[in-house]
Amino acid sequence: MSRRYIKNCTGNDCNKKKLSAKASALSKKISRAVFYILLIGFVAVSVYMLFFSPYLQVINVTVSGTQELKSQDIRELIELSVQGKFLKFIPKNNFLFFSQKRIENLLENNFKKIRSVTVTKKFPDSVSINIDERKAVMVWCSGENCLLIDENGAAYSNADFDSPEIVQNNLIRINDSSGRVFGVGEEITDPAYEQYALGIKETLKNVGFEISDDASNAYGTPSSVADEIDVKTQQGTDFLFSTQFPLENAIRTLEITLKKGVDDEQKGFEYIDLRSENKVFYKLKN
Repeated sequence: MSRRYIKNCTGNDCNKKKLSAKASALSKKISRAVFYILLIGFVAVSVYMLFFSPYLQVINVTVSGTQELKSQDIRELIELSVQGKFLKFIPKNNFLFFSQKRIENLLENNFKKIRSVTVTKKFPDSVSINIDERKAVMVWCSGENCLLIDENGAAYSNADFDSPEIVQNNLIRINDSSGRVFGVGEEITDPAYEQYALGIKETLKNVGFEISDDASNAYGTPSSVADEIDVKTQQGTDFLFSTQFPLENAIRTLEITLKKGVDDEQKGFEYIDLRSENKVFYKLKN
């Protein structure tokens, strides 16, 4: 049978050991308390820096790539969209919560002239906006509905005939007599048709005809799928073109016909039909 011995502690040595044990326990408690205080402080400072500090709030917005759109209008829309707070206490312009996709959708929905936009965040307080604008090529009118058409033949906005985009660019207006109603986002025509229509003015000028000054009635077509363009001139002659055949060939055939001699004293043409390849049909006035 084993024996156990209990060591008795008496005198000063025993008191010293007890005091040492108490001091060690107190030291551990103090260390633990200091650790938690520092941890709480660290978390508090981190939360403040991440969510509330001006250091991580977007204040610098740069816009590039704009041609006709105003950069200031874009910046003001973005600044307005990040005013206020999430959950009533987190600033919406916080760098961490600044959504690139949301801003891209916001700009595309509010500026139809934007084809695409790229939003890039730059730590800690900056955002870069790069804009790719649509180029307005012409106006397409069907009934009372007039739309701006880009270089790909797609309608991207309702036409405002007093806007600088139309006035300064001197955009031609195609009148679609079908009356079909088109909407923003639809592809109405294609680049080949557009280039054909845009080339008519200069090619007719080379053979002595000027497009009518009445821009609202100078160009017409039976429909968006007819591959035809009707043009009125200042000389009172109407031209009928088919986009199925090269414009250069049509004008060359016209020049040959004119050189064969249609007497000017016959007071010119009522219309010239160039819709058949290598053929010209015309009607003289009177």
